[in-house]
Amino acid sequence: MKNFLFWFFAVLITITAVIYQRLTGPTNPKRVKFTIENIDYKVKFPRTSETLVTLTEAVQKNIQERYSKLEFKVNPVLQDNFTIKILFKRYPSGDSLQQIEAINNNGVYSFDFPSQPPAGKLIYYPVLVKDGSEVVLCEEEGVIIRFKSPVPSFVLIPHILLMFIAMLLANYSGITAFYRYEKSLKYAYLVLIALGLGGLILGPIVQKYAFGAFWTGWPFGEDLTDNKTLVAFLFWVAALALNRTKPRKYLLILAAVVTLMVYCIPHSTGGSEYDHEKGAVVSGR
Repeated sequence: MKNFLFWFFAVLITITAVIYQRLTGPTNPKRVKFTIENIDYKVKFPRTSETLVTLTEAVQKNIQERYSKLEFKVNPVLQDNFTIKILFKRYPSGDSLQQIEAINNNGVYSFDFPSQPPAGKLIYYPVLVKDGSEVVLCEEEGVIIRFKSPVPSFVLIPHILLMFIAMLLANYSGITAFYRYEKSLKYAYLVLIALGLGGLILGPIVQKYAFGAFWTGWPFGEDLTDNKTLVAFLFWVAALALNRTKPRKYLLILAAVVTLMVYCIPHSTGGSEYDHEKGAVVSGR
């Protein structure tokens, strides 16, 4: 019964962390609520898109006009006399805003952005238009969208599964540390393996496919996604090393807590970004 409870709480904590990740982070859709004519509306604006431009083409400035299609749905459906236009520019930049009109198809609006290099960003401002009157949504902060190259599923799926498994095993190891030390220690080694394979091997491969750079964390950059994975991994290395001489259960718990804190940092925060002036992928913004 005890072991069932240990796994129950480990799974509960892990799923909660996963849900939190889905609701936060700079690449998850931006949820916006607004009220027009006493009607409340909800919409989720996309903040990530696949690009059709390669990093090599961007560096060589050999970019032909290619477009990435984006969609969003307004709920409930806006009346027919409303239109939506999109103001946008490269981010960060001193460019002037450009304008395109979103196409309405039964409440689903679509528009085409010029594809940016991998890790390139645009900032856009959706504008509601009715009878010549305009309402700019997200006027202060805008919506920042980052582009990425496609990542093969044979790399992405194992990466996601191993990171999920690492989190689950870390929670289980931390929960059982004071009750079943030997089992906690055994699962700690499994955490190290899953985190090493999923985060430090497959993670950089995913990053290379998506943004053209294997590692943009310490000591080469300030990519928080890379750095937080490294921090969690090093805590488990230290915990296991210091438990070799004598039991130090609190270190296993500390490593589990640090891993949970790391997972609670929104994914892609301070992630890779294409610098249009340098013609290279930078990090930490």
